Amino acid sequence: MTGADLPAYSFPLYSFNRLWFNTTTLRRRNFDGQIVSTHQSGSHWLKYMLSHVLAMAFDLPPPEHIQDDKIIGHPKSPTRYKNVPCIVHSHSIPHGFLKNGIADKFLRFPRYLVLLRDPRESLISHYERFKGDYGNVDFTTYLHGDPRGKKFYSDLWTRLCFMNAWGDILRSQPQRSLLLTYEGMEKDTEGNLRRTCSFFFPNLDVQDDVIRRTLELSTRDKMAKNPNKAVTTTVIRKNKKPLAEYFTPENEEFFRAACRKFLRHDFGYDLK
Repeated sequence: MTGADLPAYSFPLYSFNRLWFNTTTLRRRNFDGQIVSTHQSGSHWLKYMLSHVLAMAFDLPPPEHIQDDKIIGHPKSPTRYKNVPCIVHSHSIPHGFLKNGIADKFLRFPRYLVLLRDPRESLISHYERFKGDYGNVDFTTYLHGDPRGKKFYSDLWTRLCFMNAWGDILRSQPQRSLLLTYEGMEKDTEGNLRRTCSFFFPNLDVQDDVIRRTLELSTRDKMAKNPNKAVTTTVIRKNKKPLAEYFTPENEEFFRAACRKFLRHDFGYDLK
């Protein structure tokens, strides 16, 4: 598949099916807040920090490792502590009814924090973590992906679908959605942690000391030294190759051609 040979029907059909026939966000919504993210976009880091904030604020046991979900769980298995905000995380696509506001007339929905990362970087990170599960295909094969959404856990096409759908929500529902980027978290970790706390916990006075201690506990080195022993793949990569080693001119052209044809919201990443 080249830049001139993009999927004419399979990806639009996949996106339509995900938007209208995946009812997860309609069925599982009884939370105070939900983090939704593309894969390998910093969700473990953000959840780890928020878990420490809630643990300190409500005297809960702190997270044991970066993948600990006892405080911030999944929509299928949310953590419930009395009087503690219920926050969950997933990679879900919003149902189409959320965009047009029809569902709001009948149902209550949580606040949504949309966490993104430059898709080129997140694709590389995902590839390096899961290429063994994919039969050690080369990066070009993985980049071209499967527009039907069946071959890989996550690829370029799942990201384009996610960015289009949640970009629409951020634009149409600004009162209950917030955009956060991995790059922004790296640049100003404290500021974006405070911003996230204000969004999810508007009635909670998060003390400066809680923020300070959370940041001290959530450095890359400290998190990497305390992995989830039940998981064999690496969550935090230490050795990174240059972007150009993966995105050759041919791969870059294919990637940009796909974005030009199918992506509605590039969130300032200059992807087209």
